[in-house]
Amino acid sequence: MAAVEPVWPAQSADADASARLTAAREQLREAIAVLASAQRGLEEATAPVRRLDAILAEAERLNRELACSKIKDEAALGRWIAEGGVGARPQPCAATLAADASLAELAPEVRAVASALPAASAAQEAAMGRVRLAAAERDAALHAVAVEAAAFAAEALTEALNRALTIEVRIRSLGEALSTRTNGLAASEKITGAIRQAKAAAGVPRNVDAGRRLLEALTCDPASAL
Repeated sequence: MAAVEPVWPAQSADADASARLTAAREQLREAIAVLASAQRGLEEATAPVRRLDAILAEAERLNRELACSKIKDEAALGRWIAEGGVGARPQPCAATLAADASLAELAPEVRAVASALPAASAAQEAAMGRVRLAAAERDAALHAVAVEAAAFAAEALTEALNRALTIEVRIRSLGEALSTRTNGLAASEKITGAIRQAKAAAGVPRNVDAGRRLLEALTCDPASAL
């Protein structure tokens, strides 16, 4: 089996921990840093878009408010006409006047937003693209480390299996020795049955969390171990 570099346990607080990382884990560390930088860049690019969108949202709110007020004004004018136009002609209500004035005051900002929003949105989209690319590279590096961790654990599995098989070989040797003796076949068969029973009794609960925990830990700490 090809040599596998040891997987060091998480020791983030250790100043020289990065010096003990394997090449794959060092690459993951760099990918995590690049992704974090891209995410900060996305936050910075998103802030202007949010501020510009807030102006448009306010304009939309005022337009809805104005539309509702005008419907009420038109209803009042319709009733006045239907009643023969008696008395003073209904004028726009205070809410209509206030919304209209607010929209007029906001109009220069709305025009400025319309001018600035395309560039801000393009910058945000570019930042999102960098995050997607960095996330893909981080995931690829994470997967490589996961495979490396599994290979290291598999070596420990081989050692454990070899220890178990060594015990089995000794037991089978006893059975084979008995089988060559007169009237020893029955005892030999019982020993074979004991081996089968031992294997059937072996087992551990399924662990569904270890792998998930490692993948979660590796997203921020490349030194995490399985």
